[in-house]
Amino acid sequence: MRRRTILAAGSALAGTVAAGFVSQPSGDHRLLTAAREPGDAGETNTNTERLLPGTVHETRLHEIDAPRDGPTAMVFGGIHGDERNGIAVAREITEWHPDAGTLVVVPETDRVAVENDEREGVDGNLNRHFPADREPVSELARGIWDAVETRDPDVVLDLHRSLGIYDFHRQYVGQAVFHSPDAHGDALADALDDDSVPWYLPFHRFTARETDLSGPLLFQKAARELEASTYLFETTEFLLDQPTRNEMTRLAAARVLELHGLLETGGDA
Repeated sequence: MRRRTILAAGSALAGTVAAGFVSQPSGDHRLLTAAREPGDAGETNTNTERLLPGTVHETRLHEIDAPRDGPTAMVFGGIHGDERNGIAVAREITEWHPDAGTLVVVPETDRVAVENDEREGVDGNLNRHFPADREPVSELARGIWDAVETRDPDVVLDLHRSLGIYDFHRQYVGQAVFHSPDAHGDALADALDDDSVPWYLPFHRFTARETDLSGPLLFQKAARELEASTYLFETTEFLLDQPTRNEMTRLAAARVLELHGLLETGGDA
């Protein structure tokens, strides 16, 4: 990198740090336009049902059928109730229009945690309740897993937020795409870097990591037991404001749907 470029990058990053946050929502991305508007094949049809009705965990599941046959994808927000980007974007996705297949969305998976704006609900950390070789360990996890098994999805996407950056801040996992072996993790990370990461924030480029399927997380259980292609998406609070985190999450969701054939852009997105 030439000295002038290095100085320009340093100035931009210094300005960002002084301001506190990066705010760079793209707003009019073609991929998002395709997600938000009905395609040429026709309108979608949406049904909403309540999971765990009559319990403290009662929450909504939205099922959107596209006009053409295709794979089934499930998107989860709010497994951790204080990770607002996943909740906000999953709510938006309930109004998206896939071109093919079925899109199932649970925006407030742990509704009690979401309402309290806390990471954990009444039974603790929901995303540790899906162990290998036995049933989920809480009433909420069993209800969620019943819904997953019933739909038998081809794709599962779980939306999260961390406080730091993976491989940069110890113990944090932000700006990362964790994925099952057959998923398109590298392609998703590359697309997000192109679509949403400012050139002057190289540490915010996304990392793709294949996950160990033996763990107790929902996306690991779906890959392990249903052979679905699964993703756990993490952005970060470090130097990114809420609109920017939402935009990265929104683009990640749309790109996953495109990579698995539920969304068409008609060319480069």
